[in-house]
Amino acid sequence: MDDHGRVDGPVRVTPHGVAAGPGSAALATAVDEVVWYDRSAFITAACGPAIPGLTYRPRPRHATGPAVGHGGRPGAGRRVSVTFAPEDDGAARPWEHDPAARLLAPPRPVAEWAADKINAVSVFRAAGARTPPSVVLPAGATTVPDEVSGWLRDGPVVLQRRANNLIGRGTRLVRAEEELAEAAAPWSGEPLKVSRHVPGLPITVSGCVGRDVTVVSGVSHQLVGIAELGAGWGTHCGNQLLGDADVPAGSAARARSACHAVGERLRARGFLGAFGIDAVLDRDGRVWAVEINPRFQTVVSLVHAVEVGRGLLPLLGVHVLADLAPLTPVLAAGDPDPSAPPFSQLVAHFADTGRARGVPETGCYRMVAPGDVRRVADRALSRLGPDEALVWAHAAEGDPVGPGDEAVLVQFGHRVAAVEHPPRLTSDARAWLDALRPTARPLAGRDR
Repeated sequence: MDDHGRVDGPVRVTPHGVAAGPGSAALATAVDEVVWYDRSAFITAACGPAIPGLTYRPRPRHATGPAVGHGGRPGAGRRVSVTFAPEDDGAARPWEHDPAARLLAPPRPVAEWAADKINAVSVFRAAGARTPPSVVLPAGATTVPDEVSGWLRDGPVVLQRRANNLIGRGTRLVRAEEELAEAAAPWSGEPLKVSRHVPGLPITVSGCVGRDVTVVSGVSHQLVGIAELGAGWGTHCGNQLLGDADVPAGSAARARSACHAVGERLRARGFLGAFGIDAVLDRDGRVWAVEINPRFQTVVSLVHAVEVGRGLLPLLGVHVLADLAPLTPVLAAGDPDPSAPPFSQLVAHFADTGRARGVPETGCYRMVAPGDVRRVADRALSRLGPDEALVWAHAAEGDPVGPGDEAVLVQFGHRVAAVEHPPRLTSDARAWLDALRPTARPLAGRDR
């Protein structure tokens, strides 16, 4: 850790994927334009020119019309649409107003099946991946199963809704039987999963399911439950890329293998495209698979920067190809260069209900003195200086917001926490957050 509290130094990040040259050529043959919809361009910013015809268009936070299913409209032209999480019915769906484009996303029933926290257990088992012991509480259950009582004598358990949302509000850590009953009460009309809590380092592994092969990309330390970021237990707060040397020997390889095996099971169900798994590395280096994310993950923004530097097609481009052509002809192994920079990012959340205020402008900033940040010329994540960061506003000034809503995403060219759990932010990271984090102005009477 340096004098600013940063955890620096090279890490080994070994992505695997599609060779950039042949992959870009295959994309150019298949499509003329790839439109990416999201709240900000943080996913596409690191792609550079590797994806021909890639454009970014904003996706407003709030829906402007009724939600409809995705994955069924063929499209009339050589333009395709891609988005972070098509299943987010609370956001606008601008691709529905583009009849010439086709949304490249798995069929909604398949995505919902993969995201189901109860179904995931059988997927992991079929894939040969270790998963924490769990039981299902039937809807309206009033008694605690004997297994759960036994687990609670040794430590906490995790209670989950089967259809969790994007920021983890459907997950609770429970330490006692009476607390379990209290936590389950609001969800009593649905079955719930209770899992034994496995202490360890939360990680995420990203991948893409193709017609003929599953590509596995980056492994990252998932930063969760950081109170300083306005987050509750289990809430995603950011990521920092990991190399094989950062975790117990063989752990990263086992995590990639688990991700690959899960991807193969997803394909058998009709899933194509980007996905990831959340897992825990215990102190013995064992990988415990926890969740499937059948969509893009926030960490892909960091993985893209590494892929481009390694001569690989960014995962967004692999996602497009996966829906249109076999991937095997353009596969490439990642370069095991140990000097990859330890890219990281933090996500700050609103802590109160109100209207957003003090939202920083998206762009590149430099900290010129503690707590004093200034806009500088925009540059890529891979070219950030030691006192610089990329800032992505995920709310607009005056937006109605509530506790847990994302406020701002900040990316760095260095680590923001030690590789441990629970994560402890460096003093440098805390200074950036103090300078940039928006707040929520209380709602006026007419807004309540």
